[in-house]
Amino acid sequence: MNRFLKQLLIILSIPLFISCSSDRDMDSAAEIRTDELPGVGLERLFTIDEPEGQFFEYITAIDTDSEGRIFLVDQRAHRIYVYGRDGQFLTAFGQEGAGPADFRAILRFMIDENDRLIIFDMFNNRTAVYEESGDTWVPESFMTIEGSRFGAEAVDAAGNVIVRQSKNQMPEPGVYWYIHELAPAHLDSGLTGDKRLEFREMNNLVTDELTMRRIPFGRTTLLAAGKDGRYYMAWNDSFNVEVYDMSLNLVDSVRAPVPNQPVTQEERSAALEAAGPQFRSLASTHMPETKPVAASMKVDPAGNFWLHTYDTPEYLVLDNEGNPLGSFDLPGEDEEILHVSSDRMYTVRTGEEGTKITVYEFCL
Repeated sequence: MNRFLKQLLIILSIPLFISCSSDRDMDSAAEIRTDELPGVGLERLFTIDEPEGQFFEYITAIDTDSEGRIFLVDQRAHRIYVYGRDGQFLTAFGQEGAGPADFRAILRFMIDENDRLIIFDMFNNRTAVYEESGDTWVPESFMTIEGSRFGAEAVDAAGNVIVRQSKNQMPEPGVYWYIHELAPAHLDSGLTGDKRLEFREMNNLVTDELTMRRIPFGRTTLLAAGKDGRYYMAWNDSFNVEVYDMSLNLVDSVRAPVPNQPVTQEERSAALEAAGPQFRSLASTHMPETKPVAASMKVDPAGNFWLHTYDTPEYLVLDNEGNPLGSFDLPGEDEEILHVSSDRMYTVRTGEEGTKITVYEFCL
């Protein structure tokens, strides 16, 4: 068996995320319950207002640069809004189209350590590098990997990137996960090697007619990228995070005894009712008895993990070794964390009254 095939077989086993590199004895460690932890101090600083005459349509990403400026990605409006650290509107750029400064579907957005904006547009099939020019940002270069749908997923200061694409696949009736693959690349030269890392995401129930619906409390892969070039992956049946560098070498792992909460009979009945007659039988068969340890994961610049759990309080913060730091609930119903910086947390809430973006200061 050649070296590449051996490597690929090893990679395909990664969704199990079995690691022996942690010193923590997971079997004997006490479970982390959020109601037994100190509360994380949160102070609401301000909400971000829409620019005059403009309206947020669908904010999918938030990031901040070294000056604390706040960047909001509006996927439906094909625009990026820029605010100062104080929340005052500065500028906006982008429109729908295929021109150099246009967007059609911003799928991923990140800011590197050089304050460059790295933007992957799925429909234009390109990763654009934007730099500040006067009072706005303009595209300086593009990366397109021909014959693929690879786009930037993580980046470091030297321009090394991890790129990601969804593999060509046809769902089959029953249970189905989308398969994605990662590869190492560089913004200037494209792919830099043959290494590939596959993972599963977006678990679905599939009928005989190939219609799909998410599995209630199903499992998926949680992903997060640091500005320092570290990339985090965890199959969310447990908190066992694998940490990779820009070459997709496994460089660390972090584990913590975060428990799986049981699915109550009331929750199970509600999920089956919501599934409707078309999916009810499939949901009854494939719904797990327990919940994932977390629905989402963010990593701040210090390497702390911010988990949206199914416990009460809902949010759990762990340090970069998996030790618990605190827990909290967000004050707004359906409020979601989109970004955590070194001292602030940025949330979005979308409802009948529109989109509300709130900035909090936190103290761990």
